[in-house]
Amino acid sequence: MGGGRMSALSLPIDGAASSEFKSFRARTPLFTVSAGRVLVTLTLPERLNAGDVEFARGLAEQAAAYAVEVERLYRSGRRPSPGSSSGRSSSGKGAAA
Repeated sequence: MGGGRMSALSLPIDGAASSEFKSFRARTPLFTVSAGRVLVTLTLPERLNAGDVEFARGLAEQAAAYAVEVERLYRSGRRPSPGSSSGRSSSGKGAAA
């Protein structure tokens, strides 16, 4: 990642939140997360490169890990305290953090 300032967005998710993948015949795909009155759309340049593929794969891996952890917590009946971490962080280049 390049130097300089980084913006951060914390998006509280609840049962009304949604995510959506849209594929198009003549342009790159979109991935959108919607929660409350906030809509975040991931876009790609029209000319893709290997880094774009790496990012998409990292996003999918991190989203799958997130889903596994959410399901584990739900099934255990536990509610984590705010700001706590299970210690199961796994981020890397191209990962959605």
